[in-house]
Amino acid sequence: MPKIILIQGSLNPDSNTAQLIAATKRELDKRGVANEIIDLRDLEMQFCDSRPLREYNENTQAVHKKLADAQGFIFGMPVYCYSVSGPLKNFIDIHSSAMEKKWAGILGQAGGKASYMSLGDLARILAFESHVTTVQPHVYTTYADYDDGELTSEKTKAKIQEMLDNLVACLHAAKEENA
Repeated sequence: MPKIILIQGSLNPDSNTAQLIAATKRELDKRGVANEIIDLRDLEMQFCDSRPLREYNENTQAVHKKLADAQGFIFGMPVYCYSVSGPLKNFIDIHSSAMEKKWAGILGQAGGKASYMSLGDLARILAFESHVTTVQPHVYTTYADYDDGELTSEKTKAKIQEMLDNLVACLHAAKEENA
């Protein structure tokens, strides 16, 4: 069974992106898929400045190993100014080599309906930096999809299911191809 790392890319203490990641993790748990959340709020983040990985702190090196050992990823992306947040981009810049040629799903959280195309920015970044292939559908949420900090939108929950179906299928196919 593949291991999927969920990357929670918001630094907001009351993050809806974190709720979206938590809902996705619960679905992976129900399916018996091994998974782990890496929450950017919990990391000792350093700026990417092109130094060798061994010169980053121990926390960064430990995260890099987890990413390298995983078979796939799910990125939880807060949308800022119609694009990827700076902390998430910094994270990807540091760890892009650990994600080489793997599969990922994308979850996005924005303030309104008009920013849905911004998830394509993350897909392009992952493709260009790490040759990561993203599955469809990307899951896009707004504040209207939550009530009291919980994801309540049935449409969003169905899209999470569909994204996970496709991601897990791709991970199984990749495993068989590499066997």
